Amino acid sequence: MDSATCSVPGGICTGESASASTLENLVIYGTTALVAMGLSTILAMQLDGVSRWFLSPKSLLAKRRREYKYAIEQGSEYTALMIRQHVGGGKGLYDPKMESITWEKIGRNDTEEMDALISEIKDSEKATPVIVAIEQDLDDANNPNEFHLFLAFPPESSAGVSTPAAPNLYRKARVSLIAFCDRLAKAFKDQMTSTALCFVADASSGAGAEMLTDVVKDSNHGVATISNPAWMTTLALIIANNTQNITTQQFETVIFALCRLDAFRVRESVGVSRTVLFTLPGQACVPLLLPLIQKVFVHERHLFVYDGCCHSVEYGLGLINKYGSSYRQKASKEEWELVSKTPIVNSATFPMAPLRHNRALPDTLSKLNSSQASIVEAWMASVDVFLDMKSKEKKNFYTPFVCRLGFLMKRSGIGNGDGSDLSDLALKNVLEFISGSKSRALPEKVLEAAKSSLKRKRSEFEDAVQSNKLTPDEKILIEKSVFTHKSILIGEKTLLDTVQPKPDWSLKAAKKLKSCLCCLPGEGDEEDESDNEGETTGETVDNGRSDTDQSQSNGRSDNKGGKPKYVDGKAQFAFDPTMFSK
Repeated sequence: MDSATCSVPGGICTGESASASTLENLVIYGTTALVAMGLSTILAMQLDGVSRWFLSPKSLLAKRRREYKYAIEQGSEYTALMIRQHVGGGKGLYDPKMESITWEKIGRNDTEEMDALISEIKDSEKATPVIVAIEQDLDDANNPNEFHLFLAFPPESSAGVSTPAAPNLYRKARVSLIAFCDRLAKAFKDQMTSTALCFVADASSGAGAEMLTDVVKDSNHGVATISNPAWMTTLALIIANNTQNITTQQFETVIFALCRLDAFRVRESVGVSRTVLFTLPGQACVPLLLPLIQKVFVHERHLFVYDGCCHSVEYGLGLINKYGSSYRQKASKEEWELVSKTPIVNSATFPMAPLRHNRALPDTLSKLNSSQASIVEAWMASVDVFLDMKSKEKKNFYTPFVCRLGFLMKRSGIGNGDGSDLSDLALKNVLEFISGSKSRALPEKVLEAAKSSLKRKRSEFEDAVQSNKLTPDEKILIEKSVFTHKSILIGEKTLLDTVQPKPDWSLKAAKKLKSCLCCLPGEGDEEDESDNEGETTGETVDNGRSDTDQSQSNGRSDNKGGKPKYVDGKAQFAFDPTMFSK
């Protein structure tokens, strides 16, 4: 019995305490089993309402986290099945019963076969294989616990080296994940490349990452995109569980090898900007993947896009209403780019790395329904890892472009004070960073295409949240959940770093705000003049170069007579990411 749910010292319950605990267990496992069977959203919410009535906050959160974990795992497996179907000829040709015999199996000791496969992968005249899955083979008599990488080579065609959109019969190979990625990583390290990578991490229920990806595509400025790759979600799940004791260094090697493999796969789409844009699969994966990706690709570009928690919850609820709560999400078309993506409704609304060491969180989340609570926890976990990494930036050199979605959504800006529209300037700034074009002007046709795309996406997002607006009482409850997060107060202060929309913008900035920390600041938030006078701007980072190639500005530089460039945790709340801006 879990002593955390027992009111008797020592965790030994008797009498009424034991009866209450038995009832809790019945509710926990009964409702979890029913949810696992696949229920409608309405019925699931009704069951959650029952759980909130009978269970203690800790037991309720434990039950919900089991359900979140189940949904993410099942969703990942279903997406992998759809990918297998795609490379197996499509819905009409794919036969699951014949799946096992169609894969060429290469073991960890088959070094010659692995090297031959890598030589084929690096052949720029051939289409690069796609990543189908990362799985264990429980039928493998030699090592059923070993993780394998499943690769599929497109058939030769006149379409060049790009991955065919339509399903087809691919040649397939299964290799040892760790052994093969180790050799593949070494091969890519020895290969010179002029292509830069840009990684987008999200804390906006996927709204920011989706908007930026679509705008970059529509602007057509030579940036290839890889959006929410399913293999990243699978890898995040393995990292979260890690029953095979895979080391951090091995995970880093796998990430390096597979990111470079995927980037090489889309080389024909890389144009003048010489950049591949990766978007991490939703805010759920950020806590597990971002620290590893940033460490491995410390010299590449990193972008963190965020929205306020309440806005993120509203958009996440809109995703659930649009796609449903089922983990069985099918792509709208049987095309590789869509089939290979993690459904955003899963990775944006279910936390994969639950927050720990927050005793007040279970009580505040218990007052929210399951959908609201899951989105809030996923959002908090994403922001939490961002703050943790920013606090260590002198060691890890994490200097991302911190993008506030509110600027792009035409909400009143921070620091301008007059409520003027900063969206066009904010859009120009973020496109300059992604494409590495700050030192040279973006073509006018690129900017116009981007503005048109942004306007269309903004309308779509506004429509998505229209029927999911939170009530004032719900916003208060969400704010209380957010304000339980105390670990962000490092020495009672938190670094500020959101990039302000300016012609001569900088990745390093600082400012103090006075606003609600769960919802974004409204109109009338004014910039403190003394902050401007005492501000240290640091060096403007040229996006064509690595962050670590630039001198790192010291946030604690002398500020003679001015106010500190940090949020004082004693004087005001210090959690909402809107605080991390100039």
